[in-house]
Amino acid sequence: MDLAVWRDISLLWLIFLTLLAVLPFGVLFFFAVKGMHRLRQLAKQYLPVAQDYARLVADKSEEISQKVTDPIIGAHARAAQVNGLTKAIFDRRRNA
Repeated sequence: MDLAVWRDISLLWLIFLTLLAVLPFGVLFFFAVKGMHRLRQLAKQYLPVAQDYARLVADKSEEISQKVTDPIIGAHARAAQVNGLTKAIFDRRRNA
């Protein structure tokens, strides 16, 4: 056997070792892509349902917060109204 045969054998050996080194990454990427595809299918199925529930919760919390804050805002508005009225009356008396 001359040097050309050993060259070809070495080349085949290096190609085989490279294939063994790259093969786990290929398998890993294959299953990662397959998992992402399945995850996308599940997301398309369940995310609209979750979005509806989130919208329902947001609407209810807005409604409840309005009910809680309406008396407080009303009291502040009445107090500001009375304060403005008293200032207007007493400022006129001082100026007159």
